[in-house]
Amino acid sequence: MTNLDVLYTPAKIGRLTLKNRFIQSPMHTRFATEFGEVSPQITSYLQERARGGVSLIILENTAIDWEIGRAAGNPIRIDQDVFISGLSDLTESIHQEGCLIAAQLHHAGRQNGIGNTEGEVGPVAPSAIASAAIGDVPRELRKDELPKIVEQFAKAAKRAVDAGFDMVEIHGSHGYLLTQFLSPQSNVRTDEYGGSFENRARFPLEVVQAVRDAVGPDFPVSYRVSIEERTPGGMEIEEGIEFCKLIEGLVDVFNVTVATYESMDSIFMMQGVEPGQLLPLIARVRASINKPVIGISRLGWALEASASAVESGELDFVGLARTQLTDPHLVNKTQVGDDARVRRCIACNECVGGFLFKGWRLHCVINPELGNEHRLGALYQIQPKRKKVGIIGGGPAGFEVARAAALRGHKVTVFEANSKLGGQVIESGKVKFKSREMDAYSTFFGEELKHLGVDIRLGVKITEDSPELDGLDEIILATGAKRAGKPMAGATDALEALSQGFSKGQEYTIIGSNAIALHVAAAAAETGAKATLVTEGKNPGHDMNPILSGHWNNILKSLGVEIVDSLKIPKGEVIHSPDWVADETNWKIKGKAKVTSAGSKAMGPGLFNATKSGFWVGTRV
Repeated sequence: MTNLDVLYTPAKIGRLTLKNRFIQSPMHTRFATEFGEVSPQITSYLQERARGGVSLIILENTAIDWEIGRAAGNPIRIDQDVFISGLSDLTESIHQEGCLIAAQLHHAGRQNGIGNTEGEVGPVAPSAIASAAIGDVPRELRKDELPKIVEQFAKAAKRAVDAGFDMVEIHGSHGYLLTQFLSPQSNVRTDEYGGSFENRARFPLEVVQAVRDAVGPDFPVSYRVSIEERTPGGMEIEEGIEFCKLIEGLVDVFNVTVATYESMDSIFMMQGVEPGQLLPLIARVRASINKPVIGISRLGWALEASASAVESGELDFVGLARTQLTDPHLVNKTQVGDDARVRRCIACNECVGGFLFKGWRLHCVINPELGNEHRLGALYQIQPKRKKVGIIGGGPAGFEVARAAALRGHKVTVFEANSKLGGQVIESGKVKFKSREMDAYSTFFGEELKHLGVDIRLGVKITEDSPELDGLDEIILATGAKRAGKPMAGATDALEALSQGFSKGQEYTIIGSNAIALHVAAAAAETGAKATLVTEGKNPGHDMNPILSGHWNNILKSLGVEIVDSLKIPKGEVIHSPDWVADETNWKIKGKAKVTSAGSKAMGPGLFNATKSGFWVGTRV
């Protein structure tokens, strides 16, 4: 195992000295106001991440053009001087935590919808070619419009300096405007801004030069670059590296990533994708330039590989994104060897594909504190009366109730019928390609509750008359959702099948299209069985977010799972996965204890319902 000490050594970006090698990558939150102003919600969210140990936070995409260039929804604005005051409040709050902060200057270009532009005038781009991920055809920018956009970037950069930011980052990645000019797929102009690499690079180069002129010769500037687009006809790595060389003298660090919205799997890497996948590509970039690089690709799961890359000079800084949503204190916990208490990202992409895509503010499926940082002081306030609280069920909901109640000063006991905490998390971990994430998640339950002094009683099945409930002040039922119906006659229940395992060469017919049905099909195929998934007319993974369900469908196909709408004669053993609903059954418990349902039992199926409900119930004990 590589020593991680190198990740906690100082390093420089231009004139800045960073206290360690960890940087929080920019992530859109919608925590700003609808008008794009800094809010208490985003300030508290970022303060908590600053306390967690990273050396630098790169603020989410910050709009240089609110009317037509902003990201979907409500990003932070930097397009007018009036926003400097709020931004300065934000930078000051982060500096108070001993952390640096950068502003990321952003223009969406064609990766914007008509409805997200003022007056619905529509997006603009180098050429009138729609992004396959968006669909709206942009208007081609006239040559005489380009200097105004260059000026918008430059003025925004100057505002960032005035607001107290420590660095500016130019967003030239993930298919946004500057990427679009550089890309042969999206730029088919015939003037001096299209055609050859030199012409396609002209506009981004002008933006970088203007930003450098605006901030002065020694103010740190970062460029975020998709070093390759991973789309048909898109920019390849050779031109990506050539562009880095072209602007190397004007910037202080490169934030290296890949892809556009049309190749989103490479932006939001999911379960089954090996963490650190981009490290070899980032090493190629680092070998070609003389400026430091920031790397990404689920590196919160690949700290040893990251440390090795830093030691060998192939990487300078570790970019943490979604892992900062699940646990903002990963850096501090890891430094003291408290790895088991890190709540690690499970790469479900519900944050992006489930919440942001449908217009919500950012949430995390397994961290209900996210977005509530400004309330945590009141929610976790020690209560004057210390209650005896019993929680029935050691799954995600039970864990969240127990954690919150313990933080409020109560004496908490968790009763779990199985020999391990986790609930359905354990069964979902039976799928090999996601076992790492789910095993770490359930292990975290036990380590965190022990840390908080919670009494954990495993292998104890509680009923309404159990003597263990005597003397409790409050009882929380976190026993999970129930089936909407019983499995069909002669079929094995899907959860039971996951628990029992599968036989190589055996044939299985899995009836159902929900997440658990997909888990069964994958687990069976991984063991060498022949699996047929019968969806009964529903989309496979209909209860997943679109990004995750698409990813799962690709994995099932790669595993050889046959997916059909219907099947007259089942093949081999039949496994049925009915859908789930909230369990409205109430327990009649003797005594005066208050009884409350939490999690999926109360809210219905889904990990987010479990954790969210458990958190709110626990914070009200």
